[in-house]
Amino acid sequence: MVDRVKPEDEVFLVAYPYFNVNEMLVVEELYKEAVLNTARKLIIFNGELDRIRSGYYPPFFYPKLAALNKTLLPVMETVYYIHNFKGRNGGRLFRCYPGPWKVLRSVGNKVICVHEQDNMPSLKEVALEILPSA
Repeated sequence: MVDRVKPEDEVFLVAYPYFNVNEMLVVEELYKEAVLNTARKLIIFNGELDRIRSGYYPPFFYPKLAALNKTLLPVMETVYYIHNFKGRNGGRLFRCYPGPWKVLRSVGNKVICVHEQDNMPSLKEVALEILPSA
């Protein structure tokens, strides 16, 4: 991947890097070899990062992918994010940078904020603790 980088490149946009589990490993390689310690930016669009965060890919079978939880993901800043929760306690986890993380719920034809915090809550926390108590 880094062989394709040109000296004048300033921004890298990576779209949908989840079709193959190795795609996120290539994104990490691009970050380490072409973005880290430079003024360049890396934007990941619809990366399905929740699958990596949640352990969807078993670390036993995908140790390099699981390692991204300690290497790449902690240095990333989520700019726009929406995750829908269905069911009786449905709602949305939402963020629009630089604002806080919000848990939203539809009440009638309005959307209200039922919880807000600075750090991203886990999807499990939102589904099992925040939405049921709101």
